[in-house]
Amino acid sequence: MIPLRTRLVFENGAVLRVDRQNAPCRVSGRSIAAQLPDREGLDLAFRKVAARLRRLVAWVEEPGTVHDGEAVVAYIPEQWVYAG
Repeated sequence: MIPLRTRLVFENGAVLRVDRQNAPCRVSGRSIAAQLPDREGLDLAFRKVAARLRRLVAWVEEPGTVHDGEAVVAYIPEQWVYAG
């Protein structure tokens, strides 16, 4: 649940910028369903079950190598609450 535009700065200097959440899709559902042909409707069920579980999409702002356990600082942009 990291907000869009958050900068993830790793201790080695690599920086990722969060673009969006990776929404579940029917392509992934079809791939899973193909492995379990006796489970009718599995391709459609995947999308509902996998919502908010597929991680983030980010782009590389500064290249580098990221290692397991490496420290990272998240710079979260100011969040606005819009009143209608």
